This record gives sequence, C-alpha cells and structure tokens, in this order.
Amino acid sequence: MTVIDMEGVEHLIAADLRLAALKAYGILDTPPEAAFDGIVRLATRLCLTPVALVSFVAADRQWFKARIGFPSCETDLERSVCKYALAEPDLLIVPDLAADPRTADNPLVTGEPFIRFYAGAPLRAPDGQVLGSLCVIDTVPRPQGLTPEQQEDLRILAAQVVTQLQMRRAVDERDQVLAFQAAELRRAHRLDVIATASTALLTADDPSAVLEPILRDGADALGFDRACLYDVTPDRQHLRLTHAVNISPDGRERLKRLPFGTPLCGIVAETRQPLILSGLQASLDPRWEVARGNGLDAYAGFPIVSRGELCAVIAFASTRVAAFDRETVAFFETLARLMAAVHERLDGEDALAESRAYWRSLFERLCEGFIVGEVIREAGQVTDWRYVEVNRAWGDLVGIDVNQVAGRTIREVFPGIEDAWVNEFAQVVESAEPREFLRRVGTLDRWYEGRAFAIGADRFAVTFLEVTDRVQAEARRTALLSLGDRFRDLTEAPEMIQAAAEIVGTTLGVTRAGYGHIDGDVEFVDIEEGWTAPGVASIAGRHRYADFGDIREHLRRGEPLVIEDVRTDPRTSSDPRLMLDVGIGALVNMPVRERGRTVAVFIVQDDKPRRWSPETLAFVRNVAERLESGVARLEAEEQQRILNEEISHRLKNMLAMVLSIATQTLRGVPDRAPVEAFERRIHALSTAHNVLLHKTWTSAPVREVVHAVLGAAGHGDRITVTGPDFDLGPRATLSVSLLLHELATNAAKYGALSVPDGRVAVTWRLDEGIGEREVVLDWVERGGPPPVAPAHSKRAGFGSRLIRLGLAGSGGVDLRYPSSGFEATLRALLVQLQHG
Repeated sequence: MTVIDMEGVEHLIAADLRLAALKAYGILDTPPEAAFDGIVRLATRLCLTPVALVSFVAADRQWFKARIGFPSCETDLERSVCKYALAEPDLLIVPDLAADPRTADNPLVTGEPFIRFYAGAPLRAPDGQVLGSLCVIDTVPRPQGLTPEQQEDLRILAAQVVTQLQMRRAVDERDQVLAFQAAELRRAHRLDVIATASTALLTADDPSAVLEPILRDGADALGFDRACLYDVTPDRQHLRLTHAVNISPDGRERLKRLPFGTPLCGIVAETRQPLILSGLQASLDPRWEVARGNGLDAYAGFPIVSRGELCAVIAFASTRVAAFDRETVAFFETLARLMAAVHERLDGEDALAESRAYWRSLFERLCEGFIVGEVIREAGQVTDWRYVEVNRAWGDLVGIDVNQVAGRTIREVFPGIEDAWVNEFAQVVESAEPREFLRRVGTLDRWYEGRAFAIGADRFAVTFLEVTDRVQAEARRTALLSLGDRFRDLTEAPEMIQAAAEIVGTTLGVTRAGYGHIDGDVEFVDIEEGWTAPGVASIAGRHRYADFGDIREHLRRGEPLVIEDVRTDPRTSSDPRLMLDVGIGALVNMPVRERGRTVAVFIVQDDKPRRWSPETLAFVRNVAERLESGVARLEAEEQQRILNEEISHRLKNMLAMVLSIATQTLRGVPDRAPVEAFERRIHALSTAHNVLLHKTWTSAPVREVVHAVLGAAGHGDRITVTGPDFDLGPRATLSVSLLLHELATNAAKYGALSVPDGRVAVTWRLDEGIGEREVVLDWVERGGPPPVAPAHSKRAGFGSRLIRLGLAGSGGVDLRYPSSGFEATLRALLVQLQHG
C-alpha cells in the first residue's frame, strides 16, 4: 500500500486532466444501470462483504453509480475513502479503518454505518487517469484482508466497470451519430420538400392544390400525419376547407366550413397569429375537447396573410407525438411563408407591376443620384465594389452614360479614384450602420454629399447630390476671410502678393497664382515671385505678351483674359507650345486698372484645361481688388508717414520760431517765471504733437502720451505711471498733455518734486458708470512739503484754470491738500476722451 500525504491526495483529486476524463464519460448523476448493479452484487458475493460500490471521485464529492448495502448515493470528500485509491498503482486495502491514521476520524468509521474494512480497485481509464474505484466494505475489521483469489476477482470486476464505461460512451456516441444522421435525413427531406414546393409554387395559380400532394407523400417523414388547407370565404367570417391530408370524408365534412374563432383553425383566423399546441391528450382545457376527440396530440396552425389581409390558413397535426420539435415547427413556418409569398404574387401581380412601374419612375425622376452597389472581396477584405444599378440622375451628376455602368467596378469607371470611396462603403456593409459623406472625386474635380446604407449581404445603396458649387463657394468665402486676416498683419507689398497668391492657388486647386506689373501698352508683364503647387516651377520674371498669342486686347480694354484651353482657344491655338512648355493649360489674367489703363494683372494658371466659372472669376476679381486696395493702403501709409514727418518738421520749426520770438520779445521782462512757464507749455504742446504725428493725427495711446509729457518735464525717475492703455482723440491728447505738464510743473516748484526725496504716483482706471464708462485719473504727491491751498481769487492763474478744466475741458476735478501731499482726482467720460 502506497502512503501519500493529504496534500498529494488533494492534488490528485483536483487534477484537470483527471476531471476532464471523468466528465468526458458523462457518468455522474445518471440513473442506475443493470450492468453496473450486477458488478457490485457479484463483488459482494466474491469478497464476502455486505457493501460494494462503484465510486467516482469528482472535484467536490464521491458519487456511486452502483451500490449494495450503503445508504447514500454520494458523500462529500471528507467521508471518502475511495479518494485514497486515486494514488494506488493496484488495490487499496485497509484492514482496519479505525486504526489507519487516514481514516480513523472518518465520520463513516466513527458513526453510521460504522465501516471498518475497505478494499478498492482503482478504475483506471485507458489514458491512465483514475476515475474512482470499485470497492468492497465490511463493518468488522479484516486483519487478513482479501485472499489472493478475491483480490484478482476485484481487479477483474474493476476492469469490467471500465469496459462498461467505454461501451456506454461508445453507445452514446453511436446514438448521437445516428440521431444526427436521422436529423440530417429529416432536414434533407424537409429541404427537398421546400425546394419542390418552391419550384411548384412559383407559377401555381392554386397553391393549396399544388402543396397538398407534396405534403401527403411526405407526411410521415416530415413529422405530422394530418394537414388542412383553408381559404377565406367572401364574407371574411369563415374558413373553407380546400385540401386535406389524411382526413376522413366525415372529418372533411365537419371541417369544410369553420366560423372564425372556432377551435382550432378558426382561432388562427380570428387572431391572425400562429397557434402551437402540445400535449392535447393530457390537457383538460375544454377548448381542445373536439381536437382530443379526434385523437390529436400536437397542433400547429399558421395564418397566410397577403397585402395585409388574411387569405388562408394552413395547419398540421399529429396523433403520434405530443409535441412538434423546433425544427419541425420551423419547417411548418417556412411552408406558411411560401404560401404567403404565392398569395402575395397572385393577389398583387397587377398591383406589383403597377408599383414597380411607379417606383422605377420615381427612381428615375429623383434629382438625387442613386446607386445600388455590391462589394468585392479578396481574402476576406473589401477591395472594390461593383455597380448593380444607378438612376438617370447619377449619370447627370457624374457625366457618364448610365447604360455603360452596371456590372463594372468603381475603379473601372473612375480610374485612379480615391480609396475612401471604397473604404467608407465597405464600412457601411461591415457595420450595417448608415454613414453620411462629403467628398471630392479628384478625377472629376467635383464634390458630392450623400448618405450610404446597407441593404443586404454585401450590398449597399447611396443617395447623393453634387455640391461642388456650395463647397467651392464656402472655400472662397473662407479664403476671402483668411485673406483679410492676413492683410491686416502684413506691412510689405511682396508679402501681400505672396499671401494672396497662396490663398487663391490652394482654394482653386490650380498650379500657379501670382501678380504681375504691366509695362507699356500691355506689351510686357513683370511677374513677381508668387505661389506654385508642389513640384511646379515658378515663371517669375519679364514676359512679352505677343510671344504667347493674341492675348493683349482684353487686358487693354480692362477685361479679364480668360482661356479655358490654350490648345483650342482661337487666341492661342495657332501655337500653344510655349504655354504648354511652361505648364499652362488654362489661365486667367485679372486686370488692375489705374486712371483708365491696365497697370497690373492677377494671374491664375492651371496645367490642364479648366472651366472658369463666373463664381471663380468673381473670386479672382475680388482677390485682385483686395490686393490692389491693400497695396494702395501700404503706399498711402508710406506717403502719410513721409507727410507726417514733413509736418512734424515744420511744426517743430514753427514752435521753435514762436519760442524764439517770445524769448526776444519778453527779454526785458524782469519777472522770468511767467516767461519760463510759457516756454514749458510750448514744449508740452510740441511733445503732444509728436505723439499724434506718430499715429497719423488720428489718436494716441494714453500711456505713451503720459510717459512722453512727464518725461519731457524732467524728474521722470521719481514719477510712477500705471493704468490700462486706450487711445485718446487728438483734442484730448492736447488737453491731457497740457494738464499733466501743469501738474508736473507745480510739483517741481511747490510740491513733492521740489525736494530730493519726493515722489509722484499717476494712476488711472476705467469705471463702469451709468450707461457709459468713465476714466478716473489720480495724481498723488508724497514726501514733499505740506501743500498750501491757493487763496480764493476771482482771477486765478492760467495754470490753475487749465487744471480745473480737467481731462476733457469739461471739469470733473477734485483737488485736495492733505499734509501728506497734494492730491488730485480728475474724471471724464471715455467717449469724450476718444471722440471729443
């Protein structure tokens, strides 16, 4: 006897291969079988024991296929002795279970049924896996165990158990094969009936008459023994029996006319729903009493509906089986659908023809293109698709004869077409999800928008419209917006020309775009460096128009030069080689006029013939005009800059002359303070004028004005300036400059700037007033001598009056004289400062 630890036993019990082998035999929880019962009975007789078991050890229990003298059909593994036999190469014999440490505490030893002796032969399958044991058990110890003859008998009987297991599995496999073959035969026969019925019904005028002999000949094999076929009477309240299978004449007479609602077929007619019944003979339902009386045990009835109306009922019954299996019911349903299809054909052939004509007419009248396509697969992957059907609008939208398309693939119809036209429709077929698209066919240079949806295995349908004009119009609108944004940031004419050429070239999809200056009477054109498509050479430089054909007259008159094909246009067709050699197949020269003559052209070229639509020409004209305006703006700004510099120069000279005259005139005045104040005010005006001139006398940034005036007044390192920037109008620039100058002068003479440690803080902010924003400027002096408020007088000095006029000349001034230093708060509406 092999000794093995409990951990090893648990490992053997849970071994995957052993459990899989046990499961493969399908023996657990099966009913008792005489062969196994005979083996345990023989074992008790041969071994002289009261108990014998055929035990199988599962993952969580031991289960007894056969047993004698043992109360339970299974136990948990805690009570199992047979589990120790899994590790034995031969018999496991325990003379005294109470004395063996493995079993001494086993509840079956210490309690009922108080077993004391155990001998088990392993049930070893041909693959070596031990499934359990054939064991004999006694309630008294057997120190001598089994005799050699008994041991050999136990081994032989265990081998018989394994043989029975194999035979049992072989029989099961055979039965499965036979059942499968029988099912396949039934299925084949049913398919044959369906095929025969389908063929016969295709052209039948009386489908019931065609189907009745087919059902009669195959009733036994098809799983029923009775069948009835009814049609509906003109009053649409009764069924009329037209054909029957295995129904006696008396039965036919009883069934020949049934009111709707009468069991069983009348219920099918009334509800227009299938009725499947089983176990009628065992049922006590009073509704099925007549059916039971006729011997029916299973029933299946189906309504035949054509064009929304009940037109017939077909029913099947059996007196031999209590229920039709699923495949039989599915076969009946198929026959019912065939009948419905035939009735649809018979009842609606004229209507169908009319409907087909209507839909075909509608199909052809659609303004949308319509495609039915079928994908083509290679190694399971969709690589192309084939046109099944297209409508007339499809041909109009793509420019191809619809009669030359069916059966051809899209790659054959449109060589070089983008892969997306295949891949997206493949995704529609694979996912069965509709998709919307907006895409260009490059070979046609057209845009299409539509919707694709699956319509069956490997087929899809597409409805679409050409939206080239809409897409191109949107592109042109976007281009013009982009052009405006670009022009605002550019300050050089060549940059503007390059930007305009690039936007036109990419928007129109041409090969070149640029700008040229006309020399003479449209004799030469000097083309600047413009935009070219990748791989296309530039033609920047000087060119003579006469070298390219008779193309000057339109430009002389100020009309666009538009050529759609240089090979066929009468102006260039005599010798188009020079144009073709430099990649010009079509062109537009949009003239730029000045004082009645053409001075420049905006140039667009393509390397192949091209139709220039009115919208495209309008776009090019718009760009040319914007470019002309942009360049003119730059030129005007340059001229304004020169003029401003001249004005500034002259104004400075004039202010210097005024200052000189004043100095000479006031030389003899003994009090120099007023003279110096006057000079400083002239300097403040000069500073404000300089700031305005830098901004073309339209506006000046407030921060720049403040820094310039206070910087010119001196002490700039002791004045801090903070506040948001905004533009001042010309008048406000002058008034603010003079005001700040007076405040700085006073601070230098009497306030914080009159001592070394004094400082001034100038801050301003924008407050949200009632309806309008208000500018609030604070002047705060610190570190100077205590301020003294001026004495009240009807005649204030010019400086004081200037300060009290405020930021915009309308007051809003609060002057304070705390001991810490002079303070002033000045208020004015923002709109007054910007536009006053």
